[in-house]
Amino acid sequence: MDILRAEDLWIEKSAAGGPPPILRGVHLGIPAGQVTVLLGESGAGKSLLARALSGLLPENFSISRGRIWYRRQLMDTPGSWSGVRGRKIFYAPQNAAASLNPVLTIGRQIRETSRLSENEITELLAHLQFADPERILHSYPFSLSGGENQRCLLAMALSGHAELLILDEPTAELDVAAQEEFVRVLQARQRSGSLTVLLISHHLGFVKNIAQQLCVMYRGELVDAGAPETVLGSPGHAYTRDIAAYLRSG
Repeated sequence: MDILRAEDLWIEKSAAGGPPPILRGVHLGIPAGQVTVLLGESGAGKSLLARALSGLLPENFSISRGRIWYRRQLMDTPGSWSGVRGRKIFYAPQNAAASLNPVLTIGRQIRETSRLSENEITELLAHLQFADPERILHSYPFSLSGGENQRCLLAMALSGHAELLILDEPTAELDVAAQEEFVRVLQARQRSGSLTVLLISHHLGFVKNIAQQLCVMYRGELVDAGAPETVLGSPGHAYTRDIAAYLRSG
């Protein structure tokens, strides 16, 4: 069963002259309890889709056609999103610092959304390659690097009560060791409960390591979707064929 579903989704930018839609006719289902990886080159529309699926479209963008469903609820009003965003759906954007409260310590922000004990939070931070978790818990976002803030936001996502995590380029600012540890922690967290993940990236390693469903975007359209072995074994689009060829060569 899909926990979140987009049906014939079209997204346009408000501007004089009526520019063409940014996203065109996207049909996407995110199966409950699985990790869905959404691949696509820069500019394909991945981040805009992530924001739409989180109810966080920028003011100058709008859904001109189509619908989004969370479980059996039609997400068509600000009120429908306010009831689930941050509670049932946790969205982690590329710019982690902009999503963290600058006047609260990292520790307080994690505790306010966490289902973990203090020791478990410290252990989670250690797993995410923080050498001194206690220092991080007492730090403010402005005092940390971009990569540190990204890992803090991931810790919030992984320690919370949300049913669905929408993670936009979660490892973009992480080194290789932190990337690998993030994948291990995410897999363990997903296996231990009913966590559902939409992981948006152009990092092909996620396809081999964690994807249970693979979706491919190209120039504002969802061009392939399904089990990774099916999508890569019988790709329907030239861009997906390029991905499959690259993965085979590696």
